[in-house]
Amino acid sequence: MPKTTTPESLVEKSFNHLISVNDLKSYNGLSKEQRAIQELQNMLAAEMEGTKKLIIAYAITLGPLAVCLIVCMCSYLMAFTRNLKAHAGSPLLPLIAHSYRTLKFNYISFFMFGICAGISMSMGNLFLGQIFLQMFIILALAIIWYVAMYQIIISIVSIHRFINIRQSPELRGELTRCNVLFLMIIVFLLVIFKDIGMVIWMVVLMVGGGFNIEILFTIMMYYSMIYITHQILLFIATIFQFCISEAPKSHSEYCVVTHTKYIGLVKMVLGVICFASYLLNFETTIASTLFFGIDIFLVPVVIQITEIRAKPNVIIPTEIQKEPLNV
Repeated sequence: MPKTTTPESLVEKSFNHLISVNDLKSYNGLSKEQRAIQELQNMLAAEMEGTKKLIIAYAITLGPLAVCLIVCMCSYLMAFTRNLKAHAGSPLLPLIAHSYRTLKFNYISFFMFGICAGISMSMGNLFLGQIFLQMFIILALAIIWYVAMYQIIISIVSIHRFINIRQSPELRGELTRCNVLFLMIIVFLLVIFKDIGMVIWMVVLMVGGGFNIEILFTIMMYYSMIYITHQILLFIATIFQFCISEAPKSHSEYCVVTHTKYIGLVKMVLGVICFASYLLNFETTIASTLFFGIDIFLVPVVIQITEIRAKPNVIIPTEIQKEPLNV
């Protein structure tokens, strides 16, 4: 019987023919070195495509947050000055004041040095551009430390508030400024020494000649696990805040509660998107980068909007008087 060709066989033959033609066009007549160079070029092209997608994703998400941060800065500074009397007397004042100074000095300087570095390098003044770039990197590192510290502290304060409200009024223990200052110092030292220890370990490996790609993967996993641990703490604090029906007792406490809720909700949504992208194996790099990198602008924007929209005159501070129990 004569051989018949089905549509599937035709498609398979044509597909194989296309592959062979492409292979002939790409690799025929090339040596091993030339083939390796061409494969490397293809890999670089794919990497550039992924980088473009990442830049576009950052521009879409972080761009509006950065613009909002710049636009709201003047309103935030005036609102904080107006509401400063409402913050007075609160044990959370050191944390609120530290955030105010960070937004006022570090973030403004961060944008200024970044713009100056770009202008200097575009004009060909590499020496001045490198100086501005180094200051930009130092401020970026300081901002990253602040963002990590702030999220941890508001999470701990929110969890303490949840546990404290569950107690009877006579057994409640209120935070003091010394407690908040001590917590800020401890958390800040932990955040800094985490990075210092990692840098020392990397230097030792480089000197010993044991630094390779696997070490980079280990470093990425180390920072990812630490960051996820911080976020889990924030998620727990966010859930606890939504379980509390009692109103905040001061304007500072209101700000911390609002920051915890909004930052936690946004990070929960991004966490779900990131987890789904890994399950579906779809744009994992973009999803994970947004989840890990949005904090640098999300935290200050939430702080600004909360302070601008707050009405501290409505919040009446209440004092709890402890009385001895008659047993």
